[in-house]
Amino acid sequence: MLKEDNVQQEQLILPRRITVRDSSGGRYVIESLLGKGESGAVYLVRDRRDKQRLFALKEVINPDKRDRERFIFEGEVLKRLDHRALPRVYQVFENDRLKRVYILMDYVQGQDLEVLRQEQPEKRFSLPLVMALMAPIVDALSYLHRQDPPIVHRDIKPANIIVPVGADEAMLVDFGSAKEYVAGGPTTVLRHSSPGYAALEQYGGGTTPRTDIYGLGATFYTLLTGTIPADAINRVTRRRSNGIDPLKSAHLLVPTVPTAVAQTIQRALSLSRDDRFETVEQFWQELTVLPIQQPVQLTDVTSVDTPQPLAIPEQDMERNVFTFWQHLRGVLLSRKSRVLLLLFLTLLVTIAVGTGFFSHLWGLTLLLLLCIGVLLSLLLLITLF
Repeated sequence: MLKEDNVQQEQLILPRRITVRDSSGGRYVIESLLGKGESGAVYLVRDRRDKQRLFALKEVINPDKRDRERFIFEGEVLKRLDHRALPRVYQVFENDRLKRVYILMDYVQGQDLEVLRQEQPEKRFSLPLVMALMAPIVDALSYLHRQDPPIVHRDIKPANIIVPVGADEAMLVDFGSAKEYVAGGPTTVLRHSSPGYAALEQYGGGTTPRTDIYGLGATFYTLLTGTIPADAINRVTRRRSNGIDPLKSAHLLVPTVPTAVAQTIQRALSLSRDDRFETVEQFWQELTVLPIQQPVQLTDVTSVDTPQPLAIPEQDMERNVFTFWQHLRGVLLSRKSRVLLLLFLTLLVTIAVGTGFFSHLWGLTLLLLLCIGVLLSLLLLITLF
């Protein structure tokens, strides 16, 4: 039965060169399949009116009423948002003949943080790099929570954060679980929660902006330690049975993580939402209290933790040579050294002139004068360096 379902799903995926029409007459040619899930796929498409423009076309195949409403909501939410770390959505439309609903959005070429993390030697990033990666994501979440009503993403995790090729900032994607938060209003329980990143209330209670703070804390935890946090259900079960929370503090797993940072993340991962930070801004402020090392460029994502061969870089070699000459210059140009050097040169000049005057041994005289010239040149070189 499972095999038949997979075959049917494959048949529902649209092939290359098929044209999808929107409700306003626009036509988009499918170039390739970017990804697929249980209920649909994401395609790379090209606008037939402007062949230079590429888009991502996300679809839901034959949706029921709930899936259709959720998908349309995702598109409408993104259409009215304007933030550099959020994908731009252009339109939401349906195709009755194909029984599909579509979202047309910017094509973001890049890799997600989960893929990039797995490529690191220890499956984790350094603290400065994590801060650089997550700064625009934190800002985007703060922007979402400031909407009226606030928008809760409800699926913050490394796999939903994309590092675009050639861009300066990461982007937050996949709003399939997002919802508007109305205090005291009804809420829906997610069908699929991400283990380790989902807060306890996502399994049966009402979600709030603090739900995103849990996912944010779990994302920081994973990126810094290389370990996905223990699932909230497992944590609460273990704590009820033996009184011990299986979630270890980040600095116990990776000693280079500052204790203050680990404590901040631990608070964001509190099982009770009331014990978490009230806002994303408060969480970020606590993380940025400690001075972080020098800024990191996102181009370092795939190389920052990669072991390098034991060799002296060219710039370091130049620096070492310069330091050597500085030291030599200091030694040779010290007061005592200058006096001794001048006395030695005076002695050589006296011997050269005396030898040439009394014995006419011009060959020896020329040799001594050559030595003096070399020493004077060395002294001049050291003085000017």
